[in-house]
Amino acid sequence: MLFDLLINFCILFTFAVLSYWPFQDTVRSNFPFLKAHPYIIGIMSGLAGFILMESSVDLSDTIMVDARHVVIVIAGILGGPIAPIISGLIIGLARIFMTDAVTIPGLLGGLNVSVLGIVIGLFSFKYPMTFKNAHRYFYYATAQTAVLIAILIHQTTTNYLHIVYFILYSAFSFFTVLFILIELNGHFKKFRHTELLAETDYLTGLYNNRKFEQLTHSYITDSTKPFSMISIDIDHFKKVNDLYGHPIGDEILKELGARLKNLVSSREGYVTRNGGEQFVVLLPNSPPAMGLDLGERIRSSIARSPFPVSDNQQEQVTITVSIGVSSYPDNGMTIQELYSAADTAMYEAKAIGRNRVFHYTNRKA
Repeated sequence: MLFDLLINFCILFTFAVLSYWPFQDTVRSNFPFLKAHPYIIGIMSGLAGFILMESSVDLSDTIMVDARHVVIVIAGILGGPIAPIISGLIIGLARIFMTDAVTIPGLLGGLNVSVLGIVIGLFSFKYPMTFKNAHRYFYYATAQTAVLIAILIHQTTTNYLHIVYFILYSAFSFFTVLFILIELNGHFKKFRHTELLAETDYLTGLYNNRKFEQLTHSYITDSTKPFSMISIDIDHFKKVNDLYGHPIGDEILKELGARLKNLVSSREGYVTRNGGEQFVVLLPNSPPAMGLDLGERIRSSIARSPFPVSDNQQEQVTITVSIGVSSYPDNGMTIQELYSAADTAMYEAKAIGRNRVFHYTNRKA
């Protein structure tokens, strides 16, 4: 019996890991079609429940022990309220019709699982299931199923010790799988945090030069549509550092990064800090005119909104930026060519008076 229960547990464990891995949202490898996730997990849970019943341990002619109710709770953790409803109905129907003839124990077992799925799903709409509160749903599912087993035992004079076997196996299965899922979730979060540190500028929280190169490379290799690159540099920033000190200079850089992020929506593009006082904006699917238009919006917004100095809230620093724009494929076919073109255009903007926006295409030959 122990060997058969181990096989049953291994099936449950495999389902939990295979359901969690592609549908978690903390790394890049997650499964697409986000809205379909609850339905997919619900169907997977239903199939897993059917397999669990096929590998169940028969304690008597009417009582079989497996982890079908555990898989419904796990489905609620991974897929939200819809998943346990779908899985409960699939497992319930499978339990009713898994024998050649519909029997009273099979009918009661199927109805029990279906009710479990529906009740857990409905309560999850109001009280979403998480790793922290999932045990409450498990207690309910285990208690309801134990009551059904007690009723069947009473009718067949089978050993009441079977209820203890069921509860112990259920608790072992659920809490072991829950522990593994919590550990996986923690590791995935750590991986994602490390990944974010590797691609994020420590001061501004913007993407760094490494992420800038990744994004630009993806635009060049994955799209035939034009895109624009905007290079932004603070005018006379050395004077700001000399006058107010580097800590104030860092505050200005941080505030500028926040303003750029507000000016450039996530739908428009990405803002990166490429070092010192230089920032870059990448605009996918943007011809030169769109790059110039956004560059002008950025320039004018920065120029008319002074930056507060933390040491003296009454004092404000007015800064301006010079902006250069280059466009793919007109001004380059590689990251280096486009960045050099935007940089050249930015220095051209400084040369003609600063606080200007200049496109590389407009330079004099």
